[in-house]
Amino acid sequence: MTSRISLAAAALALTALIGGGAHAVAADLVVVEARGIDLKPGAIVDGLKPLALRDDQVVTLIGPDGKIIKLRGPSDAAPAPDTSSSTVDVKAALNTLVTQELEGSTELGVVRGAQEDVVPPEPWLIDVTHDGNRCLPENSPITFWRQGGGGAVSVTIAPYDRSWLARAEWTQNDDRLVIPSAVPLRSRATYIVRVGDKETAITLIMIPAALKNDAMRGAWMIEAGCEPQVKALVQAAR
Repeated sequence: MTSRISLAAAALALTALIGGGAHAVAADLVVVEARGIDLKPGAIVDGLKPLALRDDQVVTLIGPDGKIIKLRGPSDAAPAPDTSSSTVDVKAALNTLVTQELEGSTELGVVRGAQEDVVPPEPWLIDVTHDGNRCLPENSPITFWRQGGGGAVSVTIAPYDRSWLARAEWTQNDDRLVIPSAVPLRSRATYIVRVGDKETAITLIMIPAALKNDAMRGAWMIEAGCEPQVKALVQAAR
């Protein structure tokens, strides 16, 4: 229950990042996920044009207000026919988004009930002390984070199949470790990160540049399972 309240509050606070209130919006929607159809995450779809889907095809989209649109075939309707000619209440849309996503996900409830969220001090720091998904804007530098700093310790990074291994040293009292760009970390891949004697599994999910505001990024992050970072996004705006 605590996590639902805090995430709903996060949705409301996110509206401050883009001015709150009602905003005119464009017709462009961004693909979150597509099954059975050749649309990649991050691709842009015109919300005013018909999108033909067969009965085995499913597409999830994000609107400019952060609203999630889930389409299932058969269909040939426009995903958001009213988007270009209307205004939206961003605050209400985000509040509805978060409430529906959390109330509709039994799995999320189990995960949240099993472990308290650890919220990083900045939204794009990658917490490597707990298993889970981590979101990051594409083409951004990758910085690992550990809560409270700690002592000097060795760090290793390896893909799930252990096909390679990278090593680094985390200096005493530092809570952040910048990962060199030469380390080949890829989106939607899982990595085993060992900090001292503790090993965690981290899946990186890159946020497409097509997501133009923090309402859209927040919606993407909730869909991707990066809720603690959504809270950090809100805190950074205060």
